[in-house]
Amino acid sequence: MQLIQQRVFICVQKLTRRYSTVIDQDNYQILWLENGVKSIDVDLEGRESLPLSIIFLHPGKEVELRFNCFQPKGWIIKFSHTFFNQQYLNGFNIQHADIFLSSGEIPLIVLSPKIGDRINSIAEMIAEMMQSDIPNKVLAAYSLLKTLLVYCDSKCNLRVTTGSNNHYLDIVSRFKNLVSQNMVTFHRVSDYAEMMHISPKNLNKIVKEVMGVTAKYVISEQLLIRSCRDLRFTNLSIKEISIQLGFSEPEHFSNFFKKNIGCSPIAYRQQ
Repeated sequence: MQLIQQRVFICVQKLTRRYSTVIDQDNYQILWLENGVKSIDVDLEGRESLPLSIIFLHPGKEVELRFNCFQPKGWIIKFSHTFFNQQYLNGFNIQHADIFLSSGEIPLIVLSPKIGDRINSIAEMIAEMMQSDIPNKVLAAYSLLKTLLVYCDSKCNLRVTTGSNNHYLDIVSRFKNLVSQNMVTFHRVSDYAEMMHISPKNLNKIVKEVMGVTAKYVISEQLLIRSCRDLRFTNLSIKEISIQLGFSEPEHFSNFFKKNIGCSPIAYRQQ
């Protein structure tokens, strides 16, 4: 019975100040630090914490969290190694955050605000699911966890290491936040560069160095995430979606979508 429980173990807890020390000898952990965490200490080495960060911890790995507010926001998700094995995720690649590597590095990534909203929703659903008596709740929780990992695999997430340039990370984080807030109005890199008082060339250079993709790619991915969601989960017409996303003509939106996704918005909706 204990073996069965170990195989399906998954637990979700809200982040509070009492979790100043996070360690679990037996299970993997995902720390979702939305805000309120000032710094992270790993192996006696401190690093600044950026909002919307996700940390992947191996069993036995310890981190110290230092808070800068009374009520930090975030989640701690725990799950067993055997749980993942049983779900056939051995070959699942999480870009820059492979939780099965036994190296000393702590994989840490920073999500965009829109993806952060989805992570919150997923964590809440997993917590609700595991506290219920719904049949097959573990299978449902696994599906939600896999969705979370897919979001973590985005090329537009920031990878943070001990050798990261904090000034560049701050610039890219600000850029991503501006894109999240203004993508329906501004689609050009030059618009965001002007907001940040930096040249488009320099902004693109910094984004490329930190993320390995262009600044234009970051804007496009945010537009695609929003358009895919609206196509799948709303009854908005193609024209309405294109207008909401700031495209001057539905044809421009359709061409943009097909170029990046490989099919038309209508075909995507019908899949």
